[in-house]
Amino acid sequence: MKIDITKIAVALLAVGICTTELRAQATTTVTTTKGAFTEYVPGSETMVVRTETSSAPLRYVVSKQTTIVDVSGAPVAIERISPGSPLSIQYTGTGEHLVASRIVVQRPAASNHRTRDNRACSDPAGHDHVHDTRSDPR
Repeated sequence: MKIDITKIAVALLAVGICTTELRAQATTTVTTTKGAFTEYVPGSETMVVRTETSSAPLRYVVSKQTTIVDVSGAPVAIERISPGSPLSIQYTGTGEHLVASRIVVQRPAASNHRTRDNRACSDPAGHDHVHDTRSDPR
């Protein structure tokens, strides 16, 4: 039995070309937009954001695969994002079906938040709290 190496090479090449074509057809476009967080209803998997490019708020699907971080890359729980917090959202889809893959919670431009000793506080998620900077809290 004689093996024809040329035929095997041609067959492998054809399989490689077909696989490459299938991968090219399966690619998706990831788009990034910026906006302000409006709301998230727990259990709904939907986050509402008012974007810079649209007058109407947009709804993004947020799943377990969605990465939510602050600007330093630290994870942020979606329940901890305050309304009005600036966001950068990477998503796929168009129209009514937008799926968020990565959300970066940006730092607010300016904050009037102060510590008890009147120092400025730069809390990246904009949470309401008071810092006690005293070393002895008696």
